[in-house]
Amino acid sequence: MRPSIEWAHNQLATMGYTLKNNVPEIVLDTPWSYVARFNTSSGLIYLKHTPEALALEADITKILRDKFHAPVLEVLAYNTKLACFLTKGAGNPLRETLKHKFDAALLSKAIEQFTSMQRSVANSVDSFFDLGVPDWRLERIPDLHAQLLSQENILLADGLSESEIIKLKECAPMVSNWCKELSGYAIKQTLVQCDFHDNNILIEDKTQRLTFIDLGELVISHPFFSLTGFLWQTRKHHKLKEQDARYRQLLNRALSCYLSNQSEQRLLEAFQLAGSLWPVYEALCQYRLRMACDEVSFLSFQQKGKLCATLRLLISMGV
Repeated sequence: MRPSIEWAHNQLATMGYTLKNNVPEIVLDTPWSYVARFNTSSGLIYLKHTPEALALEADITKILRDKFHAPVLEVLAYNTKLACFLTKGAGNPLRETLKHKFDAALLSKAIEQFTSMQRSVANSVDSFFDLGVPDWRLERIPDLHAQLLSQENILLADGLSESEIIKLKECAPMVSNWCKELSGYAIKQTLVQCDFHDNNILIEDKTQRLTFIDLGELVISHPFFSLTGFLWQTRKHHKLKEQDARYRQLLNRALSCYLSNQSEQRLLEAFQLAGSLWPVYEALCQYRLRMACDEVSFLSFQQKGKLCATLRLLISMGV
């Protein structure tokens, strides 16, 4: 039995939960996330276990819920030594609902609530730095990008050629200029979720209440990086095109949250700039995840080439 499962059994018994089945259902088992579901007399309880380098999720979730009243999971207990925690269930992934019947209004609601959470913590990012959340603010992106490109053995093994690495290094002035330009817009940097998409949003059937999950990889950076990734995932999984009215509805709903201090035109400009920088941000996310995991397990689970494919997007912009 996994130590985290044994801990969960003991913790649930201490808290007065009665298990309907001693063996939990495995929901997810990857090198970066293990999730098990316990069916109890008081509803479903979930155990999550991550690599130590990503074991910030319980603390992040607790401060978001307790201090900022954000729509995130309720953490029942956590074990720092084992890098695991228990939460109450909060419904099913929103993607399941949208696959059955796509609802742009519901997805817009999710974007608006996530953006509201980002804006509510924008003046309190030091609280998250204190927890160990990485600082990826725009002024640091060029240096982080350079550090990534210095890992030539990893990039070559993932499929990049030496000439492509040279081209990426030649993109450095362009990346730096984009960061400076995007910093000129009055949009506060805040929590950004690498995996912000509808499969990491839960919805309760009866109340339609939304809950954001999978927050262990949050960083402090530009909020439009989350939005860019979210819209990309929406195009991928729900077959939307950028020209579609529903896609424009999602984008307009997200940008409208910032209209109080920016014109619509300037917000669109900032969004486009963030989209240009997004491959750098996304590559940093992929690299961070890879470094947090056991290398052998990670490479056996994920095909090589994902990191270099993302970086090639940047090369295409620099041509």
